[in-house]
Amino acid sequence: MQGDPVDPVDPDEYSDEWLASAFGAAGNRELLTAGPLRPRPRAQRALDLCRLQPGLRLLDIACGRGEVPAYVCQHGGIGVGLDYAAASIEFARRVREIHDQDGRLQLIRGDATALPFPDDSFDRVTMLDIIEHLHPPELEAMFREVRRVLRPDGFAVIHTLPNRWLLDITYPLIHRLLPRIPRDPRGPYEKKIHVNEQDLPRLHGLLGRVGLGHRLWLEQWIPAQARWNRGQDQYRDQRDRIYPLLVGVLGRVLEWISLTPVKLLICNDIFGILWKDGPPPRATGPLPRAWTERLAAGQLPTHVPRPVAADEVGRDSPADKTDKVGDRLRP
Repeated sequence: MQGDPVDPVDPDEYSDEWLASAFGAAGNRELLTAGPLRPRPRAQRALDLCRLQPGLRLLDIACGRGEVPAYVCQHGGIGVGLDYAAASIEFARRVREIHDQDGRLQLIRGDATALPFPDDSFDRVTMLDIIEHLHPPELEAMFREVRRVLRPDGFAVIHTLPNRWLLDITYPLIHRLLPRIPRDPRGPYEKKIHVNEQDLPRLHGLLGRVGLGHRLWLEQWIPAQARWNRGQDQYRDQRDRIYPLLVGVLGRVLEWISLTPVKLLICNDIFGILWKDGPPPRATGPLPRAWTERLAAGQLPTHVPRPVAADEVGRDSPADKTDKVGDRLRP
């Protein structure tokens, strides 16, 4: 890849304090309690998309607390968790001691941009809430590595938030009508570690450039997360104000509106399924139609484009132009 080298987000930013704030003290205690795991709604949605089967081999990149690979092992699969933060790996080891009785869970402290695995190693790869933490060259390198380690009939599941259109377009509009709503809801810490927030066209362009077939779509999971939490945790951020408002009717109304094309501006969760060659593998099952998102992202062609080699990046390709438009939208 061309361009100046970038400094990754310092792994020490993902400390024990970050784990407590990001997931909540009560949520962390529950994960360290023996018994069937009860993943967070967004994580459960991603796991459902994985269509787990006994013996399936799954790599979770940026495994954090180890929730996803532990769940895979509880359901008969082989889970491999990779993270570059020492605090995350240490917490995941505690989770492994409690939830992995059969030695199915492997944990590795490593780099998402240089995966320490042979080609065609995994049936599934999950990347949940890592995309926004990687600078553009790092993100491209990770996707190229994922394409390498996926088996031909395998696929990857991604989730990233925020949807930049919600934060960069919708929030400023709401702020004009209701000044008490912040123009930018990002906190100082989010601004520090969210170095590459995404929207549909930008993510679509990058995936096409690295030769990953994909289907991207938006979902609304804030109300479900609020109902799941129900005041059991305090996060010391905007969630403590928003979740109580969305537990009841208001949350249901938001979920209903999010089924309409307005979703482009009010949904915060970007999900996707990625594969390496040709049409979607049969293992994915029926994919969401996502006509609204596909039109917005220019994602209607179903073929997988030729991967652009790393040394070709920087030429004025359509994907590059998409990124430049996205750059102009960034505040």
